[in-house]
Amino acid sequence: MSPTAEPANPPAVLGAADLPLQDGELIILSIKPSRWYVLLMSWPVVLAAALVAGGLALSERFGMYTADSGLANWLCAGVAVIRLVWATIQWATLRYVLTSRRLLRIGAGGPAGVTELPLACVQSAEVTRSASQKVLAVGSLAFRGESGRALPMLWAYVAQPNSVADLVNEAIAKAHR
Repeated sequence: MSPTAEPANPPAVLGAADLPLQDGELIILSIKPSRWYVLLMSWPVVLAAALVAGGLALSERFGMYTADSGLANWLCAGVAVIRLVWATIQWATLRYVLTSRRLLRIGAGGPAGVTELPLACVQSAEVTRSASQKVLAVGSLAFRGESGRALPMLWAYVAQPNSVADLVNEAIAKAHR
């Protein structure tokens, strides 16, 4: 995860047609979320589907539900698979980019296209971690503006979040000079 001055493949990294670099702007960091993103984004739906399927199986076993639960089990499995596939598409198309002037969140599989924040508007990057993120050694970066106000961008499920936050905070400090 070393910083790079220029991307190896600009169209893949930035979608060059959609997001040209500004004059003199350099890419400092370009990363994807951790692969744990797929599981962390999907676990509530997968767990709910498993609980429904398990509940139906138990109720059938004890005679409270007499219809064949096979179709319901297939539906539960289908819902879980669809959620996992959607999370995989989101992960595959999501990229976080730090340039010498902006923070970018680029993703076609999630909320529309490109979100950007000028570094001049950002005061700091903070690592936030849930219990599951701590166990999996990932974290999310939240960005704060003036007066500690939360800004509308989150880099979710980043590997080595403390190192990434240090790099982002260093770029923010340079942008404010």
